[in-house]
Amino acid sequence: MAFSKTFERELNKLFRKRTDWLRRKLGTAGAGKPPVFNRETVKTGIERLQQIASDALAWKLARVAFDENVKSRNNRKIKGRGPAEKKANFEKWFVRFKKTKGVVYAFWGKNGECIYVGRTGSHGSRPASHFEKFWFSRVKRVTIFDVKGRSRVAQLECLAIHRFQPTRNVNRAAIRKCPLCRTHRYIRDELHDIFRLR
Repeated sequence: MAFSKTFERELNKLFRKRTDWLRRKLGTAGAGKPPVFNRETVKTGIERLQQIASDALAWKLARVAFDENVKSRNNRKIKGRGPAEKKANFEKWFVRFKKTKGVVYAFWGKNGECIYVGRTGSHGSRPASHFEKFWFSRVKRVTIFDVKGRSRVAQLECLAIHRFQPTRNVNRAAIRKCPLCRTHRYIRDELHDIFRLR
């Protein structure tokens, strides 16, 4: 409910800016300086609306679609006294997943904060490469998600990024088959059509 009210409030704000010139001509606008409405205003407004929609959908659409594609999940605490020992302990445990054709993994910090989401290829070598990163000292736990079919690995990674909102993923995965990314593009295109500038 909070997301829908916030979305409606932001949409109305952008619409009022867009129609201010017409309301002023008709004498229905309030007094004061006209609001700025240009390409930057539209871009910022649409990005804000997309983020609100994404946050709302991530709890529903991303969770359902994500769970439908996960075959199993395995949790493991990161144990060891330093990066080398932690990495060695992790690799001993992770060896069981190396035969799989691809998994999605998530690193977690304190209080359930998701720090990073990634995926492996057929060799399963990527998770351990993060042990050298400066942010890895905050990681307390890892979850491995076994995917229903190799073709769904990229889609599941994208859904995991939407759902868990990791703090250290620089680039958001944008996959054509991801239902949330499709919805994102649809919202963006519709809003661009509504607020198109001459």
